[in-house]
Amino acid sequence: MVDKRQRGALTARVLDDRLWGGSPFVLLDVGSSGGIEHRWQAFGDRLEAVGFDPLVAEVERLNAANTHPGVRYEAAVVTCRDFDRLFPTALRNDRVASRNDEPFPRVSAAAAQDRLRNSYIQEQYNAGAPVALTTRSVTLDEYVPADRRAQVDFVKIDTDGHDIEVILGANAIMSAGGILGLYVETQFHGATHEFANTFSSIDRILRCHGFTLFDLSTYRYSRAHLPAPFVSDMAAQTTSGQVLWADALYLRDLGSTDYERMWPGYEVTSERVMKLACLFDLFELPDCAAELLVTRGQFLNAHQRGELLDTLATGEPGSYAAHVAAFDADFTAFYPSRLKSRPRLERGVSDTTIERLQAGMARLQGKNTALRGELNASREKVERLKDRLRRLEARRQ
Repeated sequence: MVDKRQRGALTARVLDDRLWGGSPFVLLDVGSSGGIEHRWQAFGDRLEAVGFDPLVAEVERLNAANTHPGVRYEAAVVTCRDFDRLFPTALRNDRVASRNDEPFPRVSAAAAQDRLRNSYIQEQYNAGAPVALTTRSVTLDEYVPADRRAQVDFVKIDTDGHDIEVILGANAIMSAGGILGLYVETQFHGATHEFANTFSSIDRILRCHGFTLFDLSTYRYSRAHLPAPFVSDMAAQTTSGQVLWADALYLRDLGSTDYERMWPGYEVTSERVMKLACLFDLFELPDCAAELLVTRGQFLNAHQRGELLDTLATGEPGSYAAHVAAFDADFTAFYPSRLKSRPRLERGVSDTTIERLQAGMARLQGKNTALRGELNASREKVERLKDRLRRLEARRQ
């Protein structure tokens, strides 16, 4: 049943009913060449976003083409002021001393890029023009005023190798307690240093701030000695090869009722619950959104919560309860062999559950017919009373 759901349906309902109040959804997008991702358009005029990128021409193009009043782009390198002390430059640049096992220089994508007339950046974002990088540098903590740090909802980071610096430069924002999650490009190989730009370092830092890994989309790169086909028409990921990079989604796991005890400084509010539910919805995690609404959605009335849960199933009234009932009645109906044997609309639903639902629907239809009959009888009675009243008024005159 969940395979029929529409991504963004819950988000649209939350926005239409203003279930988190009147505040905007605040996004910081670091590495925004190509523009703010389409996913965030689901927030409509409630979106307030800043995109950062060091490519001057690309930022100028994006600002000129932008039509959203809540979105703007800044030409800036986002960094950490203290990074050279945390991970000294000399050590970073010494692959042997830092035990840097990054294999990218040996992959087929690197070999192909060496053959390009223009660089990848020129081809993709600078329309073939020479690359002009800004000299301006900021940290996210510097850019966001202290009194607005708790209003930041989400940070997306894609800097091609400097992601951990962005995270370290956002320590005050993460500590302010408002931010619900981050989407970070991360690499699995590199130096063994605790502040190297690797998944293990980033995962440690984010988990220590109360974030949990929810999704990981990996990317493979074949060696140049036996190139594999590219995934798309660019010299980048390949269909096979070693896993080098990934996009990692970190969110606060507020579905856990132990969260406040683990992180006593964090306040779980209705606004944060609804915004997090929208994030689960937009990142294809409807099960996590359902858990969150069940465990944290007591501030909603039963009808509202039921409708939101239904949007996470098929969108049809009662579909969430039916889906959970099907699992409770016979969890083996969710085995692949059972799902393949049923039509798409009946997947995950046992025969007993279908019969029960059909019987329930018949009862509801019967009640509906009876109620319509009562309503028509009441209308006729009202009309008779109105007619009698008119006759009485006519006699008085």
